[in-house]
Amino acid sequence: EEIRPYKIHVSSKYLDLTRKKLELTRLPHELLLPRAREWEYGTPKAEIEPLIDFWSVTPPFSLKSPPESHLNATLPQYRTAIQVPSSGTSVPLRIHFLHIKSPHKHAVPLLLLPAFPLTNLSLTPLFAPLTHPKSPTSTQPFHLVVPSIPGLGFSDAFQCENGLLEKTAEVFDTLMRRLGYEFYIATATGSGRESPSEIDYHLAGIVGEKFPGSCLGVHLLEPCVERPRFGRETWGWAKFALARFFHMSLFGYQEADWVALREMGTAGGYGAVGMVGLREPNTFAYALCDSPVGLLSLVCSAMRRKSPQHSLTRPEIIDVTQLAWLPGPEGAARFWAAAVKEVGVLEKQKRTRGRVAVTVFGSDGVDGDYVCPAWANAKHDVVFAQRAAGKSGLSPWERTDVLIAGIRGLAREI
Repeated sequence: EEIRPYKIHVSSKYLDLTRKKLELTRLPHELLLPRAREWEYGTPKAEIEPLIDFWSVTPPFSLKSPPESHLNATLPQYRTAIQVPSSGTSVPLRIHFLHIKSPHKHAVPLLLLPAFPLTNLSLTPLFAPLTHPKSPTSTQPFHLVVPSIPGLGFSDAFQCENGLLEKTAEVFDTLMRRLGYEFYIATATGSGRESPSEIDYHLAGIVGEKFPGSCLGVHLLEPCVERPRFGRETWGWAKFALARFFHMSLFGYQEADWVALREMGTAGGYGAVGMVGLREPNTFAYALCDSPVGLLSLVCSAMRRKSPQHSLTRPEIIDVTQLAWLPGPEGAARFWAAAVKEVGVLEKQKRTRGRVAVTVFGSDGVDGDYVCPAWANAKHDVVFAQRAAGKSGLSPWERTDVLIAGIRGLAREI
């Protein structure tokens, strides 16, 4: 149960190999398309070629201070070994995490869950506002515990196939208690509806449901819930129908909900996005483990889908890619494949109603996929709701204030 300080170290041989792979990259021939349509087939060559050039001449490949030196100097990193009895193996997992304490005595312990498949080191925009608020007497500060999901970043991967979401929740609760936090709250940092296989929604929810004695509440972004339907949730449907008919602020609904639904042209019918996953993770892993450019293309495409007009710089895009490339992306692929199966089982189970705060986007109705926070009452005990205009986008970078407001809303209610 020892907690050891940890520093990232990448061997020079591996860095040399990566540089050679970048230099020897064979790019595919492209179909010539107008600029307005160049993303229709995925990441275009005009986007990726400058990034390859930038990656090959920037740290850690230059003689300047490599990026891991900056991370090691600025972020308090640790690793600890955690035995998971339900995993069926005696080999414990070494979990990599950040433990960033606030200087304020009234700080609340917060388990900050990276959006899949990001690592804990990608959430740096959130750290200072949460631990060092400008007005700590009126704005709640937090002690942060930020682990990497097993198999991602510098956390060991599970050596089993089934129930990885529940096992990960068990690992994270064990970590919080090992650090001396008898009670804490947790938050997702990515949209549940846009997450691969809804991982961001289910993982955060399971932490609160399975460990209500220690995790006192969870903040969810865009939970995977549907409009109440007659016959399946008759009472929930009746409340929705009544409040909608009179456009009343009733049963957890607000005027902003009716505005958003009206702007979309219909009142409801927007279920959770279809579950997307990997059936053959090894096949996928061979390609990504051998090609840094293949992984870079995947990162660029994912960012574009989430936020077409995002303003992330080249260094930020390369940092996100390197944090997946250096440890290897195969753990994420296998975790994703296991989650596909597990989510299907979870959806059929009757689960504990955990206390949650809900943040939804699209309150201006322009996104076409709005979720009323009150719909989450069918699965959760909603104690706080927040509605924001626009899309969730790359929330740790682009919607930082909204994400943090939801966390503070949960802390205030708890």
